[in-house]
Amino acid sequence: MNINKFVDIHPSNQNAIECFPGLWYSKFPEEYKVNSGDCLAFEDGRLKWALDNFDIENNWDVLELGPLEGAHPFYLERNTPVKSITSIEGNRQCWLKCLITKEITDLKRTRFLLGNFEEYLKHCEEQFDLGLAIGVLYHMKNPLELISLISSCCERIIIWTQLAGKKQEEDWKTTSLSYENLEVQGYICDYGSVPEKDEFIGGVGKYSVWLKKDCLIKSLEHFGFKKITWGDQGTNQFGHQATLIAQKA
Repeated sequence: MNINKFVDIHPSNQNAIECFPGLWYSKFPEEYKVNSGDCLAFEDGRLKWALDNFDIENNWDVLELGPLEGAHPFYLERNTPVKSITSIEGNRQCWLKCLITKEITDLKRTRFLLGNFEEYLKHCEEQFDLGLAIGVLYHMKNPLELISLISSCCERIIIWTQLAGKKQEEDWKTTSLSYENLEVQGYICDYGSVPEKDEFIGGVGKYSVWLKKDCLIKSLEHFGFKKITWGDQGTNQFGHQATLIAQKA
């Protein structure tokens, strides 16, 4: 018998966090009195900037791709009147952490689904007022397809992504991407053996393809997102990164 399946101490939120010891990225708000990660995702400035550009109504339905640990739905429920949030996570470990977050923070308007969000989008018959794609586009094998799928069910989208730059041009293999009469060049990010590690939170494939900024703009416009507003742009340890919102009208 694996005695680690039992918790023989007083019930607490920290006990739930310890189901994944050392594997949390997000730092919970102080009010919840738990020790987790260091990333300030629960008060994400990128999301705050983006939401300040919208006049959000209480009948809005939101679709989130890759919620990681559920911090962004928390922010939406705490700071906006949106009606519902559907969050789709393909990583079992992350999905379970989202459920822990939902329990700890008592989320009421969010549903976390386990599965591939591209498959969800391909069969989606719903329409969403807002989509969140924060930290997912650069983990896709074909980001053009994802943008197209998002455009089929979302009026507006918040994106944060890594972008290809000088390092990728010099060191990474190039590939030609095409989807629905659009062709652009991308740069292959080979994950190697990293996906085998418990802490890996990237895409479901063995590699992904990054876009340069001009190709991202071209792709968004091609699939109907004609109004693009740029937020923070700069570099981090991985290269170029950018926050933006894209709308159809």
